[in-house]
Amino acid sequence: MLTRSDLECQRVLDMLSILSNKSRLKILCLLREGEFNVSEIITVVGGKPSNISQQIKILSLAGYIKGRRQEKHIFYSLTNETIRGILDYLQKCYIN
Repeated sequence: MLTRSDLECQRVLDMLSILSNKSRLKILCLLREGEFNVSEIITVVGGKPSNISQQIKILSLAGYIKGRRQEKHIFYSLTNETIRGILDYLQKCYIN
């Protein structure tokens, strides 16, 4: 039987697993700056469109980002303030 502590640990492990992928981390860091469509994300992050789309789907299913349709484009943005805070912390500690 899983205890509350086990469930909390699993939530942290799941989040760290998502952040441990270079493409997903780059997408999240980009979306921290604002809203971008898939073409813009591919241009900035690099990589194959199919891979970027797959990473966007994973981030969406995790509840970290959301899409907003505008005509033929879907614009993505961060929806999870906890992730925004973690990204801010990582930038403060490891980039600046």
